[in-house]
Amino acid sequence: MNQGMKQLARRLETEPAVLVTILESRGSAPRHAGAFMAVLGGGECTGTVGGGKVEAVCQQRAARVLEEQQSAVEKYDLSDKGPNQVGMACGGQVRVEFLYLPAGRESVRELERRAAQTGAGRVLLFGAGHVARALAALLPALEFEYWVVDDRPEFAVEEAFPGAAGVLCEDMAASVDRLEPTEEDLIVIMTRGHEHDYEVLRKALATPAGYIGLMGSRRKIAMTRQKLEKEGFGPEQFARVSTPIGLSIGAETPAEIAVSVAGQLIAWRAQQRGAGAKPLDLIHS
Repeated sequence: MNQGMKQLARRLETEPAVLVTILESRGSAPRHAGAFMAVLGGGECTGTVGGGKVEAVCQQRAARVLEEQQSAVEKYDLSDKGPNQVGMACGGQVRVEFLYLPAGRESVRELERRAAQTGAGRVLLFGAGHVARALAALLPALEFEYWVVDDRPEFAVEEAFPGAAGVLCEDMAASVDRLEPTEEDLIVIMTRGHEHDYEVLRKALATPAGYIGLMGSRRKIAMTRQKLEKEGFGPEQFARVSTPIGLSIGAETPAEIAVSVAGQLIAWRAQQRGAGAKPLDLIHS
């Protein structure tokens, strides 16, 4: 679970909440099926189902569910026409579940079960330098759980990555096996040199990781590829690697590169969810 979900799980130990989940999304709706937010007492919210009027309507309905302690499912028309319309210009439709979760371990287990079904996967960051830190600052808000690995004690510092699920100070290549990447996970390689890139990448290619991104200059990438080819790695294996990493937005600074990488991670996740991501088009197009 990402950091926000973990905080919610801790709250559920002692107080009730309503989990608001989009079950179905049609047309130009702001969020995909599976997007959720939690509403707690006093109107406090975590997560989002799209913002604007649809979120305000959902917050109001969740408050009623919290008061009545009775789950519900509603359909909303995101236009100014039709039944249950919310007065938006999007024109799409959503079907929303309002699940009442009483305080206690059973609700925590239900939250954990649903989190496991999101298919968001983990971002596994190899290298803890400037770009990694800038990227890590973005990931929690983007609902990514992330881990950081670096073999330098002065870089693998938990305080530098407060939102991380874990910060490992150990051999980076060896930690690929330890973390056991799955097809839902995203491996981001941004180590301090081509030798480390190579060692991590050759390990990563032996895993079913859904996304593998490698940062570096074209010359460094070419050197890494040549070494892999000498070891018997073929073009189809290297085709799994997104490199140079990130979307082409003319990024130069660590912060700009982090934004370009985050954009690519979002696009990959959207495609996995079947949302048909179009990263270079207008949002909601």
